[in-house]
Amino acid sequence: MTYLILARDGTSQIVLKRDSEDAAEKKARELKEMGWFEVEVREDKAGTIAATLTDRSQTLQ
Repeated sequence: MTYLILARDGTSQIVLKRDSEDAAEKKARELKEMGWFEVEVREDKAGTIAATLTDRSQTLQ
């Protein structure tokens, strides 16, 4: 299973992939400690990174 970590800072957004939920949660904690916000972990059910970015960008506008 693949997990996506989504996060924003003041000017940009990132999406990272991890192969395990533990690794994704660890990276999410690291991003929060570095000052990123709106950090979330999602299960990539259908390999839909592009759809995730589209959905997320529409909510940010």
